[in-house]
Amino acid sequence: MEVNLQFLRRFYVLLLTFYPRSYQEEYGGELQAVFNLSLEHAIKSGSGEVALAVLRELMGLPKAILYEHLRERRKAKMTGKFASRFDFVPGSWTEAFTALAPFLFGMAMVFFGYLGKYITFPLWSQVAFVIAFWSLVLGLFLLGPAKGLPRWFLPYLGLPLPIVSLLLFNSLMDKWGVVWMYKAPWFFSTFTQEGLLWMGMILLLFLLFVISRLVPLFHPFHQRLKDDWTLLSFVIYGAMPFVLFISYNEYKNEEPFMFLSLASLAAGGWLYLRSPESLKRFLYLQGGMALSMLIAAVGKALLHDSSFPTGHGLAWKTEFLGTLITWLWLALIMLIAPALNLLPRVKSPLPAAQS
Repeated sequence: MEVNLQFLRRFYVLLLTFYPRSYQEEYGGELQAVFNLSLEHAIKSGSGEVALAVLRELMGLPKAILYEHLRERRKAKMTGKFASRFDFVPGSWTEAFTALAPFLFGMAMVFFGYLGKYITFPLWSQVAFVIAFWSLVLGLFLLGPAKGLPRWFLPYLGLPLPIVSLLLFNSLMDKWGVVWMYKAPWFFSTFTQEGLLWMGMILLLFLLFVISRLVPLFHPFHQRLKDDWTLLSFVIYGAMPFVLFISYNEYKNEEPFMFLSLASLAAGGWLYLRSPESLKRFLYLQGGMALSMLIAAVGKALLHDSSFPTGHGLAWKTEFLGTLITWLWLALIMLIAPALNLLPRVKSPLPAAQS
């Protein structure tokens, strides 16, 4: 009797292999345990009950297996259909809207924030807008790597760069206590501080380039960086919304200037995505960034006295020039992209990425 039971258990395990692999891995052990318990319970009632229990399992198993395969197929079809919606034609409106969503939604948040000073929006609408915004951003953050880091995803890759760079800068200041900068002449001190502030972005970009070259999973992305060096510039471009947020920190009534700065970035990004020439694409990014930072510099100069009434009357000049120094560093960092393209290519080219 024990030999027959052992054979039945093994035979049942063999039948379970007809289920989809994912279903086997998740529920295979549980199904075996339930079958073994049913056999042990049937043994107490005699061999006839054992035969009925096995017969019930064999009769219900084909239907269950077929159902799980259909469900798996339907699930895979739905997932593939959803992901395929993000296979955009280069230069299309859909690609542009998805790539520029951080700038466009930033403009919307600034606009509604400004209106909120004069119009009271229901709390539920504010919560719904924030949830919708972050759901979209986080969803695209998850989808981008799964799609192989396509071009539309690169601004999202650049979004956290200023935050990480700021954290590294604060850690550096706390650890080293660089006091001498504050005693140096103003221009030298400001230029050095801005360089250290954005140094983390440079390190992260080199890290991204090296990882994409060394890790086989990211070889197609690395090859795309080599074929189109402006892609790395587009990553840096994605950092600009948070750069502006940091730049306008503690300023009051900055919304109109922030909106125009983000609109300039959106326009530069749109021209970049629509242009077929690498040099023009790079210049569009540089132009969009320069215009946005110029608007920020003018806005900070005009808003300084009302935002910081205790400051002296000439402080707006330092804010204006300081913002231009920030732009200068960001423009220099964007030059990393063509510089990396000058590095010698590997002898065995990496597999070409699919367009």
